[in-house]
Amino acid sequence: MLITFDSLRADAVGGLGGRPGLMPNLEAVVREADWAGRGIAASSWGVPAMASLFTGLQPWQHQVIEVGQSRLPPELLTLPEALAARGYSAAGYWTNRWCSEKQGYAQGFDVYESLGRGHRAAERLEHLGDVNGGRQLIWVHIPEPAAPYVRHDELIPRLGPGVPDVLPRRIAPEQLEPFNDPAKPLPPGRWRRISAMYRLNAARADERLGRLLAALRAGGQWDRTLLVITADHGEDLGENGQVLHGSNLGRWTLEVPLVIKLPRGSARRIAEPPRRRVAVNRLWATLVEAAGGTPPPAVAPSLFRRVDAPILSELYLVDSSNLFSLVDGDDQLLWAAPFAPPEPAYYRALEAAGRPDAAQRLGEPPAALFARLARAFAASPPLSGIAAPRWTLEHWDAQGRSRPVDAPERARELARRLARTWHRFLPDELTPAEERLEWASVPDSRGQG
Repeated sequence: MLITFDSLRADAVGGLGGRPGLMPNLEAVVREADWAGRGIAASSWGVPAMASLFTGLQPWQHQVIEVGQSRLPPELLTLPEALAARGYSAAGYWTNRWCSEKQGYAQGFDVYESLGRGHRAAERLEHLGDVNGGRQLIWVHIPEPAAPYVRHDELIPRLGPGVPDVLPRRIAPEQLEPFNDPAKPLPPGRWRRISAMYRLNAARADERLGRLLAALRAGGQWDRTLLVITADHGEDLGENGQVLHGSNLGRWTLEVPLVIKLPRGSARRIAEPPRRRVAVNRLWATLVEAAGGTPPPAVAPSLFRRVDAPILSELYLVDSSNLFSLVDGDDQLLWAAPFAPPEPAYYRALEAAGRPDAAQRLGEPPAALFARLARAFAASPPLSGIAAPRWTLEHWDAQGRSRPVDAPERARELARRLARTWHRFLPDELTPAEERLEWASVPDSRGQG
């Protein structure tokens, strides 16, 4: 069983840096799990992050990296398809439109439907043993704590002391998007309200999780189940000068909870120590190996193997740059590769998109600015860009903070490792336009992964 939250930061979870009692159901699994720690998402945006989770590949490998290229290609071997080859049936319950059947995520599922209130998923879990002898993959995507943030009065006591006296009933994404602009930092009072509302959404997500886990236990299959709980990515609440996700690769958008409960009596053990951060896209090979399969060489290695390698994350087409992150221990190198000259109106265009007066406010339609960036992106090598990359070295401390570090030699070392990691399965750095031509000429490669 694979459960994914939308936009859940690791530091929202008690036992992983968060306040105990906010997410008691997840905290209980953390205590019981065979492995519980912090994962690093393949991207800070759900489109490439979920594609990596479903394929075990890095974003540039699977090419599900932008709004216009957001469909999971049918040539890729998805997790349910790989498990079907081992005799497993699969049921998926999605909530994010980017993971709908239209986006290609139904590949390999026997049942694929919207989660809704979760009744059908719970019913399935209560009768796992009745279908295919229990040899099933169940995937559930819980929509919280992603925005909109909704006030749940009954859960406010879980926030503890220091909660603002007045919380709004709802904070919509469009109310937060203006603060994606680094030039518009969140005022302290507003930050406290937004942070409290986010945590309330995390508590709401935990309530959903509790109902699913209760159904799994009621079905009598708890001991037989390999259970994985994680998130597609985290959420920025102003710590990095922005909000939401998909605009940077800072710690708070990448570091997510990762919890694994193995079946009782399993001979396998997770090889990585819990204190060590691991790449979330390693779950693909982990679940395939647990089912007796052999992952193809192109995918990230399973967690049943200890791998001494840094973790790469990618985010393309942000303003005028492609963004890369390499996490090695407590150090993170951030690499920004410009593919176009800076667009000073980029964030204003994002905010104005869809408004009748947008062109008047910007001097041109937002679509014209985005089209200009898309053309430049398609013509520029993703890692090299059109100019020297900008590097920033950050250090992650035990209190959940990230701070810049002035250590040029360490930055150069990590930059070399980042380039080697990116090129590991992509020795030729093609432009996005050339890469798509390559994809168009490749036959169905599911047998090779």
